[in-house]
Formats: sequence, C-alpha cells, structure tokens
Amino acid sequence: MNSRLGSRCRLRVWLRFYKTKMIVNILLIIDFLMLAVVVSAYIYASLRERKFLRVKANQSLELQQKVYQAEVLKEISERIGYSLDTNKIVDIITSSLGNLLDYDAVSYMVLEEGGKVVFKCHVENTVNHQFIEDIKHKMLMSYEAILNSKIQTAGMDESITGNILNDNLKVKVESFFNLPVVISQKLVGLINVASKDRGRYGEEQASILYTITNQAATAVSKLQSVLQSEKGKLEAVIYSLADGVITVDLNYQLVVYNPVIRDILGIASGKPVTMYDIVDGLAGKVDLRTKIEQAIAEDKAISLPEVILKDKALELTIAPVKDSQGEIIAASAVFHDITTEKTLDKTRQEFTAMMVHELRAPLTAVRWSSESLIKNLSIASGVDQAKVKDTMVTIETASNNMLELVNDLLDVAKIESGKFDLNLQQYDIVEVINDQAKVFRPQAEIKHLAINVTAPPKYMLKFDRVRIGQVLGNLISNAIKYSDSGQIDINLNINVEEKTATVSVKDTGIGVSREDLADLFSKFKQLKTGDRSRKGTGLGLVVSKGIVEAHGGKIWAESPGENLGSTFCFSLPLDK
Repeated sequence: MNSRLGSRCRLRVWLRFYKTKMIVNILLIIDFLMLAVVVSAYIYASLRERKFLRVKANQSLELQQKVYQAEVLKEISERIGYSLDTNKIVDIITSSLGNLLDYDAVSYMVLEEGGKVVFKCHVENTVNHQFIEDIKHKMLMSYEAILNSKIQTAGMDESITGNILNDNLKVKVESFFNLPVVISQKLVGLINVASKDRGRYGEEQASILYTITNQAATAVSKLQSVLQSEKGKLEAVIYSLADGVITVDLNYQLVVYNPVIRDILGIASGKPVTMYDIVDGLAGKVDLRTKIEQAIAEDKAISLPEVILKDKALELTIAPVKDSQGEIIAASAVFHDITTEKTLDKTRQEFTAMMVHELRAPLTAVRWSSESLIKNLSIASGVDQAKVKDTMVTIETASNNMLELVNDLLDVAKIESGKFDLNLQQYDIVEVINDQAKVFRPQAEIKHLAINVTAPPKYMLKFDRVRIGQVLGNLISNAIKYSDSGQIDINLNINVEEKTATVSVKDTGIGVSREDLADLFSKFKQLKTGDRSRKGTGLGLVVSKGIVEAHGGKIWAESPGENLGSTFCFSLPLDK
C-alpha cells in the first residue's frame, strides 16, 4: 500500500514537472515568434525607408539635372540671341556642354553650302595630335553616313583651342559619341565629345546631351521660323517701296535689295543682283564702300543730296543698321530718284525766265509808246497824228499779247484744277473753220503762205464755238509761225463708223523731230529752234489739248521729220 502511494506521488510529481516544462517551451516559442515578428517589422521598415530615400535621392538628382539642363539651355539661348549663323549656333551649343559632363576634347564639324568643311576642337585636357585626328576621322565617318555621300576635306577650315598637344603622351580615344544638330529638319552640324578613359560615357550621358542639343536646336528652329516670317514681312515692305533699297552686312556682302534698284541703276534682270552690279551701276560717281564704312564708323546717316547717273538724278542716303542691343550689324542705302523733281525745278526756272522775257517785251513797248505819246501830246501844236496812231496801235498790240498770255495761264490753271467749263451747243463746224482761216489769211499773206480749206459746205456739231475757235487759232497761228513758204491746208473729215469729226492743219514748215513729238503738248515745251522770233510761251498747245479732251476728243501731231512739215489734228465726237 505504501509502495502504491509512493508510485502515485512520483507520478504526480512527474506530471507536474512535465506540465511546467511544456509551459516553459510554449512561452519560449511565443517569445521567439514575437522576436521574429519584431525583427521582420524592423527589416521591412528599414527596407522601405531605404527605398524611400533612394527614390528621393533619384528625384533630387533628376531635379538637379533638369535645373542644370535649364541653366545650360538659358546660356545657349542668351548667347545665340537672334543669330541664324549656323557656325555660331553649333559653336555655342558645343562650348556650353562642358557644364554637363567631363571630357578631354569637344569638337564640332559643319559642312557649309559651298562644300567647305569647318572643324573646331577645344582640348580640355592635354592629348596628342593623333587623338585629334581620330576625332576628326570619326566625325567625318558619321557625317558621311548621315548624308550618304562622300565629303571632300580639301581646304578644311581647322581650328584647335585649349590646352597644348603633347605627342609624348600615349593616349587614344577610348570613349566618345557624336551628336547631330538638326535645325528645321536640316543637318547643320555634328558635335563630338571624346575622352581617353574607357567607359566614361554611357547611355545616360548620351541621352542627356542629346536632349540638351535637341531642345536647343528646336528653339533655334522656332526662332528661325519667326525671323523668316518677319523677314518676309520686311522684304514685302521693302519690295513695295518706290525708292531703291539695299542692305549689306559688315563683310560688305549684299543681304537685301528690292527690284526698284535694277531700274534706277540700269541692272539687267534675269540674275541676282551683286555688289559688283551696284558698283558698276554707280559708274564711279560714288565710292559706296567708303561711304558705308564712314556711316558705320561715325554711327550716323550720311546723305548725298545729288548724284547724277546718265539721265537720272539720285539722292543717296546711307545709314547703319543696329540690332536690339544697339550693335551695328549692317548698313542700308536708299536710292531716291529725284529726276522728276529736278526736271520740274528746271522747268520752273525756264518758265520764270521765259515769263520775264515774254512780259518784259510788251511792257517795255507799252512804256516807250506811252512816253512817246505823252511827249507828243505835251506839244499840242506839233502833234504828229500818224505817230500818235502808230503809238496807240503798239500799246494795243502789246496789251493784247499780255492779255492772251494771262488768259492762257488762267486756262491752264482751270484745266489742271478740273474747273474748265464748256458752253456746248449745236454749231456749224465748217463755219468756225472758215472764220478762223479768214482771220489768219492776212498774217499768212505777209509770209506768202496760202491757207486752203477742204470741208463740206456745212456740218452741224455740238461743241463750244469759242473754245474750238481758240484751238483752231492756236494751230493755224503755229503753222504760220513755223512756215516760211508753201501753204497751210485745213481739212475736215467725218468718219461715221468711228463717230468722229477730225480737223487737221497741215503746214510745209520746219517739221518736228521724233523726239519732240511726245513733248509738244507738255506745259512750257517748245520746238528747239535757233530763231527767237518763233519762240512762244508753250502754253497754246497745252490749252488746246485741255479744250479738246474736255469735249471728249483727242489731239495729236504728225511729222515725217525736220524740214518736212507737220500736221496737227484734233477729233471731236459726233452727236449720239
């Protein structure tokens, strides 16, 4: 019984010990699991924080790169300004890339329109000549591959700047890449970045530089489009000017010209105008290059008030052209044709001299006649009646001449102002012709001239009798004045089909040259004769032209040549 009790006690003790051990083990497992959870949470938090920091770092680096790229683009934009010079643009982009990455040499190559190759290289770190030659070779290979054509390198414009070259160095091009510069869909150049370190450049650096170059080229393309548009507007304005205009750059190369310059300087059409054409057109009258250099040096416009070129008179103004920063970039020359002004001024002077002469002669006659009359009347008993009569006739004739001159001037003024009125009624045109022929026959007989009239017995027409009589008087008077022998034939021709009545006055006088025919009806123009007795004011034909045209008719002159006579005709419309 005691042994049984002992066995039970030992069993209870063992069970209690086992239960306690199980509890301890469970607690240890729980502690281990809790520790694993804490460690896992810590590791997860650490990894998440590290990932967050990496993202932040990458964002910061990307932002820094974007800021850096923006600064480079700003620098490129400021240096380019409004330039469209391809070499300058590529040079500016190339020199600005050094702010983005390290290199031993940066170069650019440009193929100009004439086929000339321009190669510029800046050496940042000392290399040897072979290093530069390798760069040049690689760029040529790339350029030819892009253009798919062979490039001629003879006469290459080559320039190397930066550090000196040392052929003792055993270095070669280990890393490089070429960047094409495309503006307005046209390859304008190639940029090369090279290093003697292997693996210096990867895809990331190439991508960054490509982005920078592409953005700069895009900006220049937009600028080019804007400037081309503005240039087109400016050229349209220049082309519409009545004056000749040229613009030359600082290298004395012709940049802009308008078509008027061809007419002014007599330059043939069909080929572009060059500075040689401009200089030849000036025919040594002006040293244009010296004047342009003077205008640029003095920074002010230079004016030449009168330059005579053959049959033209020009006013030449040369002025410097400045950009938005106030720097002189070119010079312009304006050729203003003052031939008409000079001709008018000459005509005015001739008219003044002619009017003084024409008015002085009758006024002198009036004065002398008056003095003679007063002198004869002062002695009542000894008055010579015949002499008094001659004196009074002279006064009347001189007064009539002055009155006719004044009337002609008034008629010209009315015609030019459009205030010339007509008294249109039905009259017999044949009667008017015969009346004028009768008036002038005594004057013609003095010079032994016969006046013949060929016309129907009668023809009614609607016209101003006084004014058409004035036209006929002017034509018959001129025929008598410029004829010394022969006859004057006056004809009336009725053309029913053309509905015109044409009156012609034909003489056998000195005739008219082909050159003078076009100017006969111009104000103050007269035939060039050495006989002053044939001179007049030159207003008669102008007034006649105004009268005929006011009737809706035409007036003209014909002559086979000098000393072969002439025919003056005018036509009037028939009644509708």
